[in-house]
Amino acid sequence: MTKLYVLSRMKKTLTMRRLLFIAATFLFASPMHPATVLVLQFHNNSQYSDLYWVGESIAETLMNEFAAANEIVLDRESRAEGMRRLSLKSDALFTKATLIKVGQTLDADYICYGTYDAKLPNGNSQLRDSSIQISARFIDLRKMHDSPELSEAGKLTDLSRLEEHLAWGSLTYLEPRANFALQRFMIPQKLTRVDAEESYVRGLLSPNKEQQQKWLTQAVALDRQFAAPAFELGQLALDRKDAHQALQWFQHIPANDPKYANARFKMGLSAYAAGDYAASASYFREVAKTAPMNEVYNNLGAAENRLSLPSAVDDFRRALDGDRNDAVYLFNLGLALLKNKSFDEASKRVTELLARDPDDAEARALLDRAERHDAGSANSEPLPPERLKDNFDEAAFRELKAMLQPKGRL
Repeated sequence: MTKLYVLSRMKKTLTMRRLLFIAATFLFASPMHPATVLVLQFHNNSQYSDLYWVGESIAETLMNEFAAANEIVLDRESRAEGMRRLSLKSDALFTKATLIKVGQTLDADYICYGTYDAKLPNGNSQLRDSSIQISARFIDLRKMHDSPELSEAGKLTDLSRLEEHLAWGSLTYLEPRANFALQRFMIPQKLTRVDAEESYVRGLLSPNKEQQQKWLTQAVALDRQFAAPAFELGQLALDRKDAHQALQWFQHIPANDPKYANARFKMGLSAYAAGDYAASASYFREVAKTAPMNEVYNNLGAAENRLSLPSAVDDFRRALDGDRNDAVYLFNLGLALLKNKSFDEASKRVTELLARDPDDAEARALLDRAERHDAGSANSEPLPPERLKDNFDEAAFRELKAMLQPKGRL
């Protein structure tokens, strides 16, 4: 496949200018065409409704391992949006026609789905003692081809081990020419206690913030090396504006975790909120090395601007180069240019912003100061704060990572 064909498959999450930037920088970096995988929650075929969480646990493990192998994986939010569009329940048992419709709605190349069943030994009523059978399949939506069934069987207490083995088999199907070493999936650090896994998934699925906090905290207490609940706890802390607590949770995410870049991005936001702009800039600078995306450069520029570093202007320009119509990038570049006494260009950028949003009072005040050549003094009003992007575009990052890094090196 040609490089231009590879680029043409990049999803709509990347703007045309970002595409051009990536093409110019990394055109010869990846020989493989990245495909997009949608993993559905597995359906509970057992008689035990209290095991509903297992279906999401299987899907979460598969998504994490696919992402770690540089596949492009649609996240839970994207999947939920697709379900909402089609008025479907996530844990339902779908017909093949419905599965195809879901995949096409989300522009997936592969859809992974499956079922699980659980049985208790005679005379035993403890679900932890049950055995479990997991069955998984793929549909290649490009060729309309079904995969062979992949299956795992064992004790429920060994669920994590079964999920990891299933992930290895699934990746072997997705990338048959790659060399995925089974032992890398079965290392102790990847094998989670089943009670911790249950608490984590119950926390993920809970609509109540307090219940989420309770379940996720319990998951961490049960298995200290389990990074996934720590990430979610960090996000909950950030949502309630507890920056110091957020930093502590996000620090638990190891460098080999698929969510590491996202966690460092969130740490940059947390450090910025805590007023530690040097640390914030350091986190965003680290993320920019592997995820050179608009929102990362914007936030890096914001931290640098607070430190009065001239590099803030360059980073705001990089963000704006990725999306010339983004009001946040226009505002921040105008602000940094004003602070650096580049009054004419500051006026130009803020005027562009006001043409899109005439009601932006801060931008209008910024334009007035640029026209008066008022970069700030002891008698001036303080300059308005920078505007940050709080969402790390993980889908775009995964696409970029899939193009830049070879697959099958696990």
